[in-house]
Amino acid sequence: MEAPVSKSHMQRELLLSLLADSPSQLLGNFEYLPDDVHSAIQCILRFGAQVKVNVNHMEILPPIPTGIQEELTLHVGESGFLIRNVVSIGFLFARKLRIHAEGTLLNRALHFNEELLSQLGLVQHSRVQEWPLILEQKRPIHQEIELDASTTSQIASGVVIRLACAQGDRRLCLLNLVSLPYFEMTLDQLNNRGLHLSWDERCIAMHGHRPIQGGAIRIQGDWSGAANLLCVGAMTGSISVRGLQVNTKQADERILDVLKSYGADIQIEGDTISARRGSNAAISVDITHSPDLFPLLCILAASAEGKSVIIGTERLKSKESDRLQSSIAMLDALGTEYKLSGNKISINGGIRHKQVHIETFNDHRMVLAALVIAAMEGMQVSVSEFASLNKSFPQLKPLLQL
Repeated sequence: MEAPVSKSHMQRELLLSLLADSPSQLLGNFEYLPDDVHSAIQCILRFGAQVKVNVNHMEILPPIPTGIQEELTLHVGESGFLIRNVVSIGFLFARKLRIHAEGTLLNRALHFNEELLSQLGLVQHSRVQEWPLILEQKRPIHQEIELDASTTSQIASGVVIRLACAQGDRRLCLLNLVSLPYFEMTLDQLNNRGLHLSWDERCIAMHGHRPIQGGAIRIQGDWSGAANLLCVGAMTGSISVRGLQVNTKQADERILDVLKSYGADIQIEGDTISARRGSNAAISVDITHSPDLFPLLCILAASAEGKSVIIGTERLKSKESDRLQSSIAMLDALGTEYKLSGNKISINGGIRHKQVHIETFNDHRMVLAALVIAAMEGMQVSVSEFASLNKSFPQLKPLLQL
């Protein structure tokens, strides 16, 4: 099978293409684009970029500088990454933003506290949890920003991109950073476009001004989506997934190490990863930097022999659903025993119920986990919806004849 395009990688490259000093060409498998990528394209179009796309090539022409507009209205769809970056980057194009969202994002915590907005020079005119989110740039952004990144690294990505576009001496210092690989991905992409940022302990310092460069960028396949396919092979037989790059900054690439500890046979040939069923051993995983894997790891643990332990459950609340509660509901449906303790869950391998209904809570990761369950021998699975697959893995829907 073909891996879906990485929305994490592509959304970042779309924003950098918007800010670049020359056109950018993005290369990859664009036949099916996730909804979050479509939302990012719509945003950069609103900022004045031009986008030309076909199935394997996308050209982005950055906007011609015409001054900052008084107000812009944006639609970020259901993308938490996009809204958390737009609150920094968007004010390079407008003094006031009206930001509309949809779906589960309407009820998610965005973590835009007063301290953050003050450092960004922003005033919020809308009430908390009121939509559209209305923000206005009242003062210049601080040249030195300190950010508590204990709940998400996505805001830090937007701030570092905004600071990279500024001049003079500036610095971003981060406290309690989580999802480290994804923030490192942002820094790598900035470096790849000519900025050469350095990270000393917890601070990124920038001096002078270097433009973000255009150029040709190949978009990576998505490890988050491909992880589900690889688990199907590891649990039930064998599978090969094309279009994946190893040694990336995508946090969910660590599924390879998890599957090896699970006992699967993993083979890597170029951009193709193969997983074959092995011993189904219990696993022990810390998901602090890769929380999107949690529902899938719960299924692995349920299918394993013995007790598995997953650490990092405190990271799971502010997703498309509260993924701890969503995954517990899934384990209950399977009749699998588990125990919660502080920041971890212990799961005893064993699935007692073969005919199950999975409530997905409109969360694409829960739909994908349910599809992995359905691939297991003897399982009959129904789900509450499939539509949320469009967020990250739309090419699965025609394969399922939905």
